[in-house]
Amino acid sequence: MSCEIGETVEVIGIEDGMEGSYFRAQVIDRSPGRRTVRYQTLLADDGSPLEEVISVRRLRPPPPTVVARFHLGDMVDAWHNDGWWVGRYVRREGPKYTVYFENEAPGNQHVSYPKAQLRVHQEWKELEEGGKWKYLKR
Repeated sequence: MSCEIGETVEVIGIEDGMEGSYFRAQVIDRSPGRRTVRYQTLLADDGSPLEEVISVRRLRPPPPTVVARFHLGDMVDAWHNDGWWVGRYVRREGPKYTVYFENEAPGNQHVSYPKAQLRVHQEWKELEEGGKWKYLKR
């Protein structure tokens, strides 16, 4: 992935409390091995879009839309706190889908979402065939 200026990317969260998250951003500058991004949903203290210089290893293209039925145990991304968070689909209650988040504190591990706030979890495999999406079902 080249991460050119103007390209839309997802930034992989690695900081404490951000593991398993992806945030949409646009590349606004580049230097060897690093890119400056402007987040689409995260804000700086002054209310402007947050900008950050990060390693290209933390970037991936936005995943393609996959239309699929969720099955119990499937890995999903849930739209939560201004980004996509990886969890496991564990229960359906009417129109709500309950997702289990392994890294959350007890009491916050199960959260219910409408289907529109879920997507199929996919991993970007940069070294496979010049970049390839891998669908992780269970």
